[in-house]
Amino acid sequence: MKAETFAKLVVLDTLLDAEVGYYLEHPSASDLFRERLVSGISDLVDQIDTLDAVAAAHSYDAIVDFLSELPERGGDGVVTAAIRFKRASERLVRRGMRRREMEQASTWAVVVDELLEALAAEYPRAVPSADEIRAREYLRAQLLLTRARNAAESMLGRLDGEGQPEFRSDLDRLTYAVRHQRPSPRAVELLIRAPQEYARSQRPTSISRVGGFVLRLLLRRSPTAGDSERSRGDRGAATGWRRRVEDPG
Repeated sequence: MKAETFAKLVVLDTLLDAEVGYYLEHPSASDLFRERLVSGISDLVDQIDTLDAVAAAHSYDAIVDFLSELPERGGDGVVTAAIRFKRASERLVRRGMRRREMEQASTWAVVVDELLEALAAEYPRAVPSADEIRAREYLRAQLLLTRARNAAESMLGRLDGEGQPEFRSDLDRLTYAVRHQRPSPRAVELLIRAPQEYARSQRPTSISRVGGFVLRLLLRRSPTAGDSERSRGDRGAATGWRRRVEDPG
C-alpha cells in the first residue's frame, strides 16, 4: 500500500467519524443518514480506487457492512457499527503498510498533506459566508483539522530538520482561526498554505526514490581495491590467453 492510499484511508475514517458524530448530536432517520454519508465519501472512495483497487474494495465492503448494520434509530447501534468499521480499516492498514513505513516521517507528511487538502475543500462548505455556519460541514472541518494536528505530531516526532517551530506556529494559527475566529474561506486557504508546503517538503519524491535505487546499484557495482586488483589480473590473464590462442607457437 502506498502512503497516498494510507492517507486517503485516514481521511475516509475521519469523515465517517464526523458523520457519526453529527448523527449522534442531531438524530435523524437512518435513510437520510445513509444518503448523507454516501454523498460525503463517494468521491474519496473513487480516489482510493484509482490508487489501490484492492484497498478500495475492502473499504467499500466495510462501508456496506457499516450501512447494513445501522438501526432505524438509536445512537448505540450507530456507535457499534462505526467501531466495527474502524477495526476493519485498521486491519486493512496493518496488512498493507509495513512497520518501517509507518515509522517514517515521510509517510505522516503525506497524511498531513491530504488532511489539510481535505480541510481546504471542506471549509468553504462549512462557512460559506460571514453570517452562516453549516453545522455538519463545520464538524467535518474541525475533525479534519484535529486529525491533521495528530498526524503532524507523528511526523515531527520522526524529524530532526529545521522549520519545526515555524510549522507548529503556522498550524496553531490555523487552529485558532478555524475553531474560534471562523474567517473567510480565502483567509483559511492562505493559512493552510504554509503548513501544507512544509508537509509537502517532507514527502517522498520519485526523484529521491530513483536516486536511492541508483546509488544502491552503484554501491553494489563499485569495486573495492582488492576487486580492482583482481579485475586487472583477470584482464591480464584474458589478454595472455588470447595471445596464446592467436600465437600457439
